[in-house]
Amino acid sequence: MEKAQTVRFPVVNGLFYPDRKEELEQSIEGYLDRVNPESLLKAITEQTGIKDVPPVAVISPHAGYIFSGSVQAYTYFLLSSFSFETAIVIGPSHQTPFDGISVNLDTAYETPLGKLEVNLEFAEKLIAQNERITHSEDAHLSEHSIEVQLPFLQKCAPGIMLVPVLFGVQSLDCAHILSDALAAVTEEMPGSYVTIVSTDLSHYHSHVDAQALDRVLIDDLQSMDADLISKHILEGKTEACGFGGILTGILLSQVKGTGKCAILQYRDSGEVSGDRRNVVGYLSAALY
Repeated sequence: MEKAQTVRFPVVNGLFYPDRKEELEQSIEGYLDRVNPESLLKAITEQTGIKDVPPVAVISPHAGYIFSGSVQAYTYFLLSSFSFETAIVIGPSHQTPFDGISVNLDTAYETPLGKLEVNLEFAEKLIAQNERITHSEDAHLSEHSIEVQLPFLQKCAPGIMLVPVLFGVQSLDCAHILSDALAAVTEEMPGSYVTIVSTDLSHYHSHVDAQALDRVLIDDLQSMDADLISKHILEGKTEACGFGGILTGILLSQVKGTGKCAILQYRDSGEVSGDRRNVVGYLSAALY
């Protein structure tokens, strides 16, 4: 029996990004136009030795576009160079606490740019991999961390399918569970996949303190050391609201790729607002 059509409607349109299609397209195009392709590709090659290879996973911020859109653009400009059939978008649950990991089973997500179809076969197989991976729909209803990625994804990868995943509990153990599950399902269902990790970095510190906190995570990320990132997060030496996704991306790239990382862009909100007393850090990175 065919599943009834259910759509997850946007909840932060008009707040985090423009509500009107034309304005939203112009906004995204404006950010993408600021990316220098030659500098981007050079940075990737210099950091990884890799050229013209699609990433296994990418990291992208999820704040309002006015603050983080210029950093998000680096992630999606890179993705636009390749063809992917499905994007697994992993975010943290800011609004609704729950245990484990939740995969949403709505048939589509809607934004002002139209609908993205959910790859339900993949999503259902992912849930079947481990009892900690469930379907907790309530967590997805008001969560922005996945939604904010979708207009950029629609613009840069038209027709791509979506698998929406939220962490209720962020830990190294849960990251291992999710990365193992993703590796198993992508092996079972051959195709072209990319994992998109939705996260901001440090929150509401001075510009100087944020730079120091974020440098710890960036250094750990460049060494692709999931254990060290987890340790430093727990010790308060660095911050990332979606660190479970970062850990998952690292583990997945070590299994499905080369275990290498390229930092594409880093900025904080103070560079836009002018208020350097309470900033949020934003990172774009690619994991190969």
